[in-house]
Amino acid sequence: MTMSETTERPDTTASRDDDIRERLRAIEDKLSLIIEILSPEESDGPTLDEILGRLVTLVASQSPLLRRIDLTTGRTLDIQEGRSPRSAQPGEPDEADV
Repeated sequence: MTMSETTERPDTTASRDDDIRERLRAIEDKLSLIIEILSPEESDGPTLDEILGRLVTLVASQSPLLRRIDLTTGRTLDIQEGRSPRSAQPGEPDEADV
């Protein structure tokens, strides 16, 4: 082994290490940019909790209508299957009342 061979190896390894570090830095920069683009700012629209809360409120406000649809569908099925049609639950308005 000559002196020049021993000095070339560390330079090659150092050069390879620098190249790997530079590639990793480039990948990190690209990933940071992608995350920044995909992450909405806090001021951009409602949060998921706000959206879900609003949906729960909307569904709850439609409960009487949904019960009436359920009763109407049940009566229709009763008639089609030859049973006597069901009536409204106590305390709920009948279809004739609405």
